[in-house]
Amino acid sequence: MIIHFGNPTVLFKLKNIPEATQEQLDAFKEKAKHEISEALAKVPGPFVPMQFGGPLITDRTKGYDFSLFARFKDRAALDTYAANDEHRWVIDNIIRPHTDIEETIDYDLEIPDDAW
Repeated sequence: MIIHFGNPTVLFKLKNIPEATQEQLDAFKEKAKHEISEALAKVPGPFVPMQFGGPLITDRTKGYDFSLFARFKDRAALDTYAANDEHRWVIDNIIRPHTDIEETIDYDLEIPDDAW
């Protein structure tokens, strides 16, 4: 089984908006979370719907605002998902406009099928 951090598990930092107030930043985070979550729900591939959200404990996140978590049967399923047109559309039209793509961490971990 493949666990994707990023594209099973992905860590996102939202774009820096230096002139924004805290209220504007909070609104931007909520809008980004909503748009990304809605778009990802439409992308086929993982065992169960992908999970996307902010950190539970914020003092250990090193500035990362959101994480995406997904599970795939195997590497072939992950590769199919990554090449999917809907997945590419979400990245280009929803994720890139909201996040600092250079700071995104995409991490895949293979575990035994019976481990989860």
